[in-house]
Amino acid sequence: MEIKRALRWNKTSLGVIVGTLLPILVAGIILLVVSLRLAENVHLLTYITEDGVLPRILSLATLSNLVPFLLSVYTDRYLSGRGILGATIVWAIVTVALRLLL
Repeated sequence: MEIKRALRWNKTSLGVIVGTLLPILVAGIILLVVSLRLAENVHLLTYITEDGVLPRILSLATLSNLVPFLLSVYTDRYLSGRGILGATIVWAIVTVALRLLL
């Protein structure tokens, strides 16, 4: 019974979902904090598109995938870790593309 329970959370699809949604959540929190700290005459969208701020925010948000990845490896859930790592690689490619385009 214990083996089935451990295998329930060991899925690549679960790792991809966690690895995709966690950086979006963290980026949202970062954007909320940045919007609260901006001056009144500066619009958030203008601030993000100027000076390459968006790729920097995405880089910091992608770094948050380190925690669930290490937890999945520590608890021997390697398929979930594989999904998180794959999603992190996709986020890194998106960040590099934005850095080159913006």
